[in-house]
Amino acid sequence: MHEIVESTLKILNDKRLKLVTAESCTGGLIAASLTDAPGSSKVFERGYVTYSNQSKIDALGVDEDTLERYGAVSEDVALEMAKGAFISSQADIAISITGVAGPDGGTEKKPVG
Repeated sequence: MHEIVESTLKILNDKRLKLVTAESCTGGLIAASLTDAPGSSKVFERGYVTYSNQSKIDALGVDEDTLERYGAVSEDVALEMAKGAFISSQADIAISITGVAGPDGGTEKKPVG
């Protein structure tokens, strides 16, 4: 994992890009991994941990209808999370992740986070 973080930070730094994260099932572990590495402050703009559906609505503007129609663990919600994080930040790139909080309960379509 350390190599992935270092590589990601180097690419972002070389391209002078800022990153925002929107996480659900991971509870902020992606942001923590990134900010644990030296030099992350040059590229990490901010991170959102939106574990509950209501926090996704309040903090990221995820549409309640999308949550009801597709469920929190869906590509549609992940896209709305990334869009909301991007809009509310000064970042150039937004990433989001949602999944079934592990270790049990995941399926191929709704994986353990």
